Amino acid sequence: MRIDGFLLSDKPMDRVVRHLVFWVIYCTYFYIQSLAPRTIAEFGNSDTYYFAWLNLCCFGPVFIFAVYFSIYYLLPKTLADKKYALFLFYFLLLYATGSYVNYFMAGIFLSHVHYSTPVENNFRHRIEFGNYNTRWGMVIAIIAIGIKLTKTWYLQQKENLEILKKKNRTAIQLQKARLHPDFLLRSLDTIYTNIQSGSGKAPSIILNLSDLLSYSLYENGKELVPLEREIGQLNNFIALEQQGKAGTINMHLQTGSVTNSLYIVPLVIIKILEETTALLHTREQTVCLQTLQVATEKNQVSITLLIHPLYNEPGGIPNWSYIVENTQRRLLEYYSPNDFQIDLSENEQETGLRLHLTLADAPGMQAPAFNINTKTVAYDRV
Repeated sequence: MRIDGFLLSDKPMDRVVRHLVFWVIYCTYFYIQSLAPRTIAEFGNSDTYYFAWLNLCCFGPVFIFAVYFSIYYLLPKTLADKKYALFLFYFLLLYATGSYVNYFMAGIFLSHVHYSTPVENNFRHRIEFGNYNTRWGMVIAIIAIGIKLTKTWYLQQKENLEILKKKNRTAIQLQKARLHPDFLLRSLDTIYTNIQSGSGKAPSIILNLSDLLSYSLYENGKELVPLEREIGQLNNFIALEQQGKAGTINMHLQTGSVTNSLYIVPLVIIKILEETTALLHTREQTVCLQTLQVATEKNQVSITLLIHPLYNEPGGIPNWSYIVENTQRRLLEYYSPNDFQIDLSENEQETGLRLHLTLADAPGMQAPAFNINTKTVAYDRV
């Protein structure tokens, strides 16, 4: 088991082992600091080690009680409810109770030790020993509270992170699944026109649209799909678009050697072409040629979309930066910023959108990290 799994596990046996490890470490430290030789020669005297052991046995019960009272009562009953005054009251009461108990334990301890420098078993020494060792108990109780608060904060952060990941994943899946309404209307209008005219193209158009809708709705639920599957749906999209708007927007797909061993997030390439085409369709007088080039090298895919305006309306050049921003936002949901690079170039002859993306060679992926700020703290078992 990994160390983080052991520290965060809620299994009873793991919790018992964690507590045992905690107490072994602390008791070892307490025992070492209890060694009190008066001279170097006393390091060889067995009484030095016996007295340290006796010190641990006499005063250990109080700091063990202080720890468990603090994490199982003070923390959930006072700090969790932000009752800080009540916490301070109980903490001081715990300190006073521990000092009272340790006063009598100090009497037992002093009656069994005989240091080379005599320490009388009187009221003053009992108070000093009892108070000193009670402070150790309060210190370790504060440390235990800190450990539990840290663990609780970490688990809450982790839970909120998972919730945010699911929320963002759901949002992006809905966005991916939603084909542009104008595209659907154009496709349905094309189907209707072909049926009315008795054209034999209607069945193939229906099949293309059905396949594309199925891909956007069902393959969308997968984290990754083969790159060839994405390119196949690009062909369906282009086939549907070529049937509308009287050929004012011509499209060509050029693919190099594309391997089926690479996997991509579904609809990444299709969305680029879809948004670009939707932007061009808003310009009623635009006649242009779109060339989409897809090539792979090792685990990299290069996607180049070239738009050659054959005729432009007086309105000027479309706002292509909108396409770039949307593409970056979608990619950041699934890829690290180091995994892709997107560039936009514009001139009078053509507009170029180039995307270089690192793909996975297996149908699994790593979700990106998110920064979470949370004010809610839920206390769990240690």
